[in-house]
Amino acid sequence: MSLTNSFFATVFLFVTFITSCIAQTTSRCVPSSCGDIRDIKFPFRLRSDPQHCGKTGYELDCQNNETIFHYKSRKFYVQEINYTNFSIRLLDPSLKNQTENCSVFPEHRASYDAMTSLIFGWLRVDNDINYVNCRGQINSSLYIPTSFCSTNTNSSFSYLVVGEILQASDLAVGCRVETVAWSAAPGISPKVSSSLSSIHQALGYGFELSWRRDFLCRECGREDECVFKDNSDVATCIHYCKEDTPVSERSFGCKVEYYSAIGALMVVGITILIAVVVWQCKRRNLNTSNDHVLGNKASSSEQNC
Repeated sequence: MSLTNSFFATVFLFVTFITSCIAQTTSRCVPSSCGDIRDIKFPFRLRSDPQHCGKTGYELDCQNNETIFHYKSRKFYVQEINYTNFSIRLLDPSLKNQTENCSVFPEHRASYDAMTSLIFGWLRVDNDINYVNCRGQINSSLYIPTSFCSTNTNSSFSYLVVGEILQASDLAVGCRVETVAWSAAPGISPKVSSSLSSIHQALGYGFELSWRRDFLCRECGREDECVFKDNSDVATCIHYCKEDTPVSERSFGCKVEYYSAIGALMVVGITILIAVVVWQCKRRNLNTSNDHVLGNKASSSEQNC
């Protein structure tokens, strides 16, 4: 066997070995389970699972047979993972054992800016449940009377109010929001009168976040725009190269586009320069030829004379 054949045979065996190893590694990614969450799979994974079985930012913990999601320093119980609509339902730890006697404050105040990130997005199915204290009694079906657990509110009136409160004018006079919780429970709406019991159940149901965009747009680059066709789950990456981005910070495709444009301009410039030089040369040769012809005619005239 020649040296060349031996080399190619070695390369073939090496590639076959690597492919086999990758296939075996991938096949180990079987769904995990923890407590009531029975189907933990890509892009999610338990921290005890191999890293390649999930995406960064989707790690879950299994503690005391409870599935836990950590967001920065916050801890949430995972109630459900829906792989059909790309959502995850989380529950604030303080709201897990909600009682009917008083309303428990959430451990983490709901904040769209704090909870939503590059991975998760807010779902409009979530409703704000506001913990409101008022100086006087409020006679409104939107204000559900309650008392706040472990909070001294003897000098005020406490209520739960469903719906987004953006400014002080959205509240009754003399009221202020103490904290806010989220809920994705069906049947809870600012337009529907609710009982204290139903709101407590809604608090214990948890809220939902979407991972649809991050998951379906995972093939798009940093400078790409991800769009969904006709509100479907088919994502398309539209590539844009921003001119104000330094070349060193641009993606490979944008660098290629940038240098290609410069190369095209150079080609056009050189072509124009060559054309001008050729035109000048032709013009000079034409003038020289004309001078030569005129010189010959002048010599002939002198000879005839």
